[in-house]
Amino acid sequence: MNMRLLIVTAAIVYTANCAIKCVQGTNGTAEATACATASETKCSGPKFVEYTGLSTGVNYACGACAGETAGVTCQECTGTDSTTGCNKAVETGADFKCYNWSYNSTSKAFQMSNTTTTCKRLKATALVCNMPNGTATTANYKRTSGCGNCTAADTHCEACTKDSCNKSSALRLAVVFVPLLALLVHLF
Repeated sequence: MNMRLLIVTAAIVYTANCAIKCVQGTNGTAEATACATASETKCSGPKFVEYTGLSTGVNYACGACAGETAGVTCQECTGTDSTTGCNKAVETGADFKCYNWSYNSTSKAFQMSNTTTTCKRLKATALVCNMPNGTATTANYKRTSGCGNCTAADTHCEACTKDSCNKSSALRLAVVFVPLLALLVHLF
């Protein structure tokens, strides 16, 4: 009986003195290593924001997020003794591109940028671009990036699901009407 008590006590002491393992440093794919403090319970790392990517300036570490960065640029998890670490880098899907749109106060209309933005996503996240539709105004379409989906309540936004698909509606209409116009010119 005393032997069992001794074994249970030794197991409790050993467990209490075991440090959790967290990924540490700038490489989120590195193997987790033991934290220096045995009493540590959390791991932290940069937060992944859909269509934007990982927050910059935040390292993978033992311990809670610094200051008020938790949930903003940093995310926390409860540590374990696993070799992968609960704060390992998230699995991402392939990047894609979307055009950005801005309001031109001279022409009083939204205009598509000539350049695209690289959109970042998690492995399970769909590829989605957005753009203002015909009813959009500066009051109801305030997106700063063409990356990502429209919200269910946003009736002034149009979404599409292919790389660089949010091109100008005028361009899409031109593709439809140019052959029709050519046909009309030949008839008259």
